[in-house]
Amino acid sequence: MLPPMRRARILELLRRDKVATLKDMSIALGVSMSTLRRDVDYLCESGHLERTHGGAMLNEEGRSAVELEPAIATELESDAKRAIGRRAAELIKPGQTVMFDSGSTTAAVARAARERGVPFTAVTNDLAIGGLLSATPTIRVLVVGGFVRTGTSTLLGPELMTAVARLRTDLVFIGTHALTADELSDTSVELADLKRAFLLAADRAVAVVDSSKVFSRAFCSFARTRDLERVITDARIAPGDLDALRARVAVDTVSEVE
Repeated sequence: MLPPMRRARILELLRRDKVATLKDMSIALGVSMSTLRRDVDYLCESGHLERTHGGAMLNEEGRSAVELEPAIATELESDAKRAIGRRAAELIKPGQTVMFDSGSTTAAVARAARERGVPFTAVTNDLAIGGLLSATPTIRVLVVGGFVRTGTSTLLGPELMTAVARLRTDLVFIGTHALTADELSDTSVELADLKRAFLLAADRAVAVVDSSKVFSRAFCSFARTRDLERVITDARIAPGDLDALRARVAVDTVSEVE
């Protein structure tokens, strides 16, 4: 098991159990104590975990401003993201222009869209998503340019914002670091500003977000849930959270085995 996958499994385990000993995590992942300790130290140093006596727990206070590196984010809740991606891709109709925000869940939508083979035009600020979709002859791809955000495949910057302001699309798939019943938020002002511009450019907006991000808040708000056509999330969302969301926006829940 590669380090990003192990670290994603550690985060999933602690999201479920809240706190765990190093020994229990070592057994659950099937790795040595020394390997597990290195992974936990890495996640603590990057702000995702806090050490406890003999174990670790999530750093809930730091979650609003600390992003996962892309390799870990892709592995985290990967089954849920694939199911969300398949449901979201069904919304794409032939001939539409569809915008893809950057991120691991929107990338799952792009993969599912590629597999469906529907002809459409894609717009994205994510080099990885652009490369993924450009391999399909029936999909035209516009990658809006800017500066590469360090350590990611995301493009940002004033030139990109100017380009997005000129665009009009049928649909946008938006990812988010955090979602409450009222709003969507992310970890930086730059990301929030770009997501806001994407929403303004699209006739319809769909948020794709796994349930681990529901009813948490991040540093910078960029949209109200009432601005969305719908939210697509996985079926592990807590019933009370689902009811609160559905009071404000249409919500589709998907099973990971679909």
